[in-house]
Amino acid sequence: MKALRVFFKILLFPLSLLLTIFVAVSMFLIEHFAVIFNIFSGIMFFGALAGYAQYLFGWPIGSAGNTATLQLAVFGTVFAFILSPYGLPMLAMWLIDKLEGLNCAIKSI
Repeated sequence: MKALRVFFKILLFPLSLLLTIFVAVSMFLIEHFAVIFNIFSGIMFFGALAGYAQYLFGWPIGSAGNTATLQLAVFGTVFAFILSPYGLPMLAMWLIDKLEGLNCAIKSI
């Protein structure tokens, strides 16, 4: 039984090494891209607020009630949420966490 366990450890070592490197690089990239996504999210949110203001008050052009403006503002709000720290970066961290769990399971064999 012990010989079989050693055989599987040797067989799965390259996969474990690859997962370790991939998880480390991915966490580094996610942390840095999350800052950039957060900046874009803020810009999109303020653009969406301007769209809501134009839809409700007709500011600054004077055409209140335009449904295309409302659709664009709603799209901007949804897109801002997707780029926020609770959107894509959280999904990526969840996936990386699952890969890290897989790596720990491989190492525990």
